Amino acid sequence: MRAHLLAILLASAALIASIGNADAATQGYYDRAAQEAARSGQQTVSLYVDVDFGARKTGAATELNQAHRAFNANGYRLVDVAGYTENGDLQGFFVTYARG
Repeated sequence: MRAHLLAILLASAALIASIGNADAATQGYYDRAAQEAARSGQQTVSLYVDVDFGARKTGAATELNQAHRAFNANGYRLVDVAGYTENGDLQGFFVTYARG
């Protein structure tokens, strides 16, 4: 049980770390992340959805919709979305999905 939990946490950390790449704002990025999570058998996935400066109003919804679409198509359901702010400015969201 502990080994399984550790594997899930490590895989989630890898997804969070990889969110910062240049491909993060595309549907394809979220599709690949969701497919990899499903392929590796992860039961839960937490990731960070970055909101680009200047696009916080429409960009935030677009990014979240892309992530939701990808994970839903791979058998995950949304568990939680928590906004992250710095100095009162929206920076992004921590999003958690669960399988099933």
